[in-house]
Amino acid sequence: MALPMLNSPLSIFFGAANSFYAVLNLQLLKGLGNLKKGQAGSPQLAHVPIQASQPMVTVLIAARNEEARIRKCLDCLMAQDYPTAKLQVLVVDDRSEDGTNDILRAYAEKFPTRLEWLKISESSPNMSPKKFALSRGLEKARGEIILTTDADCVMSPAWVSVMAGEFSERTGLVLGMTSYYAVSGENLIWGTAALEFFSYGVVAAALIGLGFPVHGNANNIAYRRKVYDESAGFASHGKIVSGDDDFLIQSIDKLGQWQVRYSVHPEGQVQTEPPLSFRQFWEQRKRWASKCSLYQPKQAAFLAAIFGYYASILVLLVAGIFSPRLFILGLMGFVIKTGTDYMVMRRGAEVFAKTKVMRYFPTTCLIHIPLIIAAVLAGSFGGFTWKDQKVKRRI
Repeated sequence: MALPMLNSPLSIFFGAANSFYAVLNLQLLKGLGNLKKGQAGSPQLAHVPIQASQPMVTVLIAARNEEARIRKCLDCLMAQDYPTAKLQVLVVDDRSEDGTNDILRAYAEKFPTRLEWLKISESSPNMSPKKFALSRGLEKARGEIILTTDADCVMSPAWVSVMAGEFSERTGLVLGMTSYYAVSGENLIWGTAALEFFSYGVVAAALIGLGFPVHGNANNIAYRRKVYDESAGFASHGKIVSGDDDFLIQSIDKLGQWQVRYSVHPEGQVQTEPPLSFRQFWEQRKRWASKCSLYQPKQAAFLAAIFGYYASILVLLVAGIFSPRLFILGLMGFVIKTGTDYMVMRRGAEVFAKTKVMRYFPTTCLIHIPLIIAAVLAGSFGGFTWKDQKVKRRI
């Protein structure tokens, strides 16, 4: 008897929530459009001409147990068209227990003027493992621009040139798109995971286009070293295991003096290895979700509102077992979410030349809500495995 009594105010409240989400997605479309307009002057050629004024760039990688993947990444970095005298490729071997160290030594001997590496054998009680490894690398970094990626990533020969070329006088940080490459051919599982992963980049790009940076991906991010220092670097969030990307983005934005940009240049993208099992996929999503409630207040509030909307859709659909009216409300919310999500993703796929992956939208939209809710709850209140280490969201 209580459910029908709640139905009318619930309908009004949920209708307002649906309207909020639809308007949000319309704003994300605007943000993607702003990126294209704002970067009309970005380099359009496959390679950026070598100029004397090009800044010194350090490509920084923290690698742990990456013997199966790092060669492809190093080959891509050794083939960069950026002036060798102005490019430092620096890899920090973070306590690897496999052959990563031997591979780095061999590449350093083959490319003595292009590759530097540092092996660390300790961790820090005051900083998460990856942030500690990156901080050790920054001690040796010579670049005015720090460009980070991961050992499982591949990129075009113009990647460094494009990302460095995105910096104007007031640019503090630049993000680029990351997508999965197919390990053993495309299939439904790979495609669904690839589109779900791509959606994070599209939303990040759109929010930056709106002037509201929230998150990014550390395997394709560049920042001025002096801006990193001004923002206190990893000091304010060192004990949070994940988030060497998101917290830095938000800290730089909070300074209020520097622009945060997102590159739409096709050669500014990188590709990363997808999770090779459901367990890897699940542990990765838990790790990403674990940090969201620890964001800056305005970013945390924004994501909490989205989480609440998704949770309400799921609750209404489940409650529909007992009340058809509630099921209809939940279904309406799902349709509005899915329809407006499709518009944003379709536009994002066009901007970043990933339209083929949109064929997996039907399966991706079905898993999206339960995946987000489960990952946030599990990541916030439980632990996760990262690089064969069982950790919680704080050390």
